[in-house]
This record gives sequence, structure tokens and C-alpha cells, in this order.
Amino acid sequence: MTTILPADLQVAVRVPASSANLGPGFDCLGLALGIYDDITVTTMDAPGVRVRVSGEGAQTVPLDETHLVARAVERGLARAGVAAAGLEVDCVNAIPHSRGVGSSASAVVSGLLAASELLS
Repeated sequence: MTTILPADLQVAVRVPASSANLGPGFDCLGLALGIYDDITVTTMDAPGVRVRVSGEGAQTVPLDETHLVARAVERGLARAGVAAAGLEVDCVNAIPHSRGVGSSASAVVSGLLAASELLS
């Protein structure tokens, strides 16, 4: 049985860009960069997922449940046997997309971190 989170829970997370292209340590060594995406996730009573994005990629990323951060939040909650009736995801992106600095990885990490925080 899935537990439903109450509405109006809110968490904010900040995740850095990263690079794993470090010469002989390619994909074995990595480092965080001083560029961050800031994500706020709020649970809602209304069903569905609403996504707002500003900054990098704002004109190109989906604004529904297919958004990578939203998918990561939902999957993180589902893994714990929990769901939210609805989610509002606000992303302030500074990490450039398609430039090799981990924007997709940061999106997944931010969603999983937000899910973890919602559970605590």
C-alpha cells in the first residue's frame, strides 16, 4: 500500500555541475564545479505535476511529469512506497545543458535528494 504525502511539504536543494573528463582519470575521477541548479519541490493536493524552469534550458525542457527532476522525485518516493497527489517543481538552472558539465546527472541527483528530504 502506498502512503500519500500531505500537501504543502516543501524542500529546497542545490546541486553542483560536475566534470568527469579529467585526462587519464576519464569517467573515474570527477569534480564538482562552482555552478549550481536550485530546485524547490512542493507537494500539492491537486493531482499532476507542474514544472517551472528559469535559466539554462528553460525554453527546451518539458514542463510536465516527463521533466527529469520530476521523474527522479517520483521514482525516489515510489522506491520508499510513498507518493504525492501532486508535485510542483521549480528549477532555477545555472548549469549549461549539453556542454559536458553534468546537467542531466545534477537533475537526477536533485530529484532524488528532494525525495529523500520529503521523506524525512
